[in-house]
Amino acid sequence: MKFLWLVLVILAPMTSSAIIKGDGFEMLSPDESRMLEVGLESSELPSLCPHTKDFAEKARWDHAPISQKLDFVLVDKKRRLLHVMRHGQVLATYAVALGGNPQGHKKTEGDQRTPEGRYFFDLKKEKSEYHLGLRINYPNAKDLAEAKKNGIKNPGDSILIHGLPNSWVKRKIIRHPRDWTKGCMAVRDYEIEEIYANMDLGGMIEICP
Repeated sequence: MKFLWLVLVILAPMTSSAIIKGDGFEMLSPDESRMLEVGLESSELPSLCPHTKDFAEKARWDHAPISQKLDFVLVDKKRRLLHVMRHGQVLATYAVALGGNPQGHKKTEGDQRTPEGRYFFDLKKEKSEYHLGLRINYPNAKDLAEAKKNGIKNPGDSILIHGLPNSWVKRKIIRHPRDWTKGCMAVRDYEIEEIYANMDLGGMIEICP
């Protein structure tokens, strides 16, 4: 476990030139994203997915407001749990809504599946149809290669952790936390505010079956 967090420290630091800022968003530069993707794929980090049951048993539902930087998000699709972490410790746990067809790894645009595997956050988005958003680097090179091998032209994109719809009508319809997204991971507005404020670009996420 110490090795995992040592590698995270190596991957995470960002210089000002690595981040592009615009009106209501900030994102990693293409060069920085490519470097992080190569580093992540070659690092051979141990997966936390075999331990999702253990993390579920230690879920932090009652927690003080988060006031320290996060470095990892663990999503347990089976139990619909999202754990935010720092240095291997769970600081908070949230109920998460997934896509309407959540089983299995995302393969194509419109399949309403949430990806599985290790990714990093490459975009923070203030202005959105849904309250705030942190995008993961799906599809990565591995996803694109797999799609090409299977004759899939569009594996989908724009997978985020985000809040609830800004529209009052849509909020009534979705009945959160029932699965309602098109493949994204949704939490309540105050929860995404905690994550958004404390997760830097380049932070890691692992999404488990």
